[in-house]
Amino acid sequence: MGECYDVAVLGAGIQGSSTAWYLSKHCGKKVVLLEQFALGHIRGSSHGPSRIIRYMYPQQYYVSMMLTAYPLWHQLEKDSATKLMHTTGGITVYKEDSESLKHMQSSFSNFNLPYSILTAEEVNKRYPGLKYPPGWTGIYDPESGTLDADACRKAFQTECAKHGTSVRQNSKVSSIRPGAETISIVLSDGEIIRCKRLVITAGSWAKDMLAEIGVHLPLQASRVNVCYWRAPHPGLYSRQNKFPVYIHDNGQTHFYALPIHEYPDCFKLCAHHGLPIDSSDRRDVQYGSEDFRKIGMDDVIDFMTQFVPYVERKPAVVESCIYTSTPDNHPIIDRHPVWKNIVYACGFSGHGFKLAPVVGQMLSQLVLDQAPTHDLRPFRASRFSTAKI
Repeated sequence: MGECYDVAVLGAGIQGSSTAWYLSKHCGKKVVLLEQFALGHIRGSSHGPSRIIRYMYPQQYYVSMMLTAYPLWHQLEKDSATKLMHTTGGITVYKEDSESLKHMQSSFSNFNLPYSILTAEEVNKRYPGLKYPPGWTGIYDPESGTLDADACRKAFQTECAKHGTSVRQNSKVSSIRPGAETISIVLSDGEIIRCKRLVITAGSWAKDMLAEIGVHLPLQASRVNVCYWRAPHPGLYSRQNKFPVYIHDNGQTHFYALPIHEYPDCFKLCAHHGLPIDSSDRRDVQYGSEDFRKIGMDDVIDFMTQFVPYVERKPAVVESCIYTSTPDNHPIIDRHPVWKNIVYACGFSGHGFKLAPVVGQMLSQLVLDQAPTHDLRPFRASRFSTAKI
């Protein structure tokens, strides 16, 4: 009947690749990692040159997870002999009476992490590319920075292969046949992959894939514009001049920016929301189109005019990314209610990349029935009344 893997992982984005790495390197398991497209494709959420890494979260369970994630990222750097992280510091700016600001301070204090509070005047003085009126407050995290996203994904895939993982691209799953002892994964070409345990990390395809095995989740895919804006005075936003990763939270909408790195003299600044789409919709969106405007470009330009005034108002480069979000914008990490040898993670809502190594650890522990390092209760599907599990 052919070989049977200890664990199969469906989806070779950042979460699936990190899980395969953890299972093979740290748990010594025989793993197959299946990707329906070519490795590094741009149809999902794991491609591109950069992501933010930070401790800065109002929710203490995320800070706890990042305390595990940072050493694992360093381990991946060492094993792969690849520089993946760049420490820039990071600032999140809130309305001075924001409850999230208070929770953020509590998170830092409870974990004895260094931080500092900046008034609007101090934010403007330290970062002259920003312009904040009174009434705003910044919280600074010296350990924040950026991740080289494509390099991170490649490093996980290369390292898990070194530890015996079979990494297979262009392997689209047609169906999953659960079983208590053996799970059969049928590929579109008719090949059958057998495994004892299964991890599903399929991004925006997870909703349909999980529905086919009886798990119905409230997931919504969105197309997000990733825009780079030309800066006539690029030094204002450069790593060399210590511009940090930057998040603006007005209580309703989030915007984020990274120091100039990917494109010469171009500043990455984006809205943390997009246009809801069907999960199978992967059309490109043209600059100036109605769909383009719907993805929040007017919001971004209005925001820049008020708070980031020293960049041009037409993006020099526009890329796209797919968010898969839950109603509360926190991921789902859980086990199949009937088939206990199937676990899944999805709905990372645009902020999961930095968490990938610890999510890989959590999924490995869950699928292998090991004691969890982190509390999974905040991520259970049962928190949604619309979930049918």
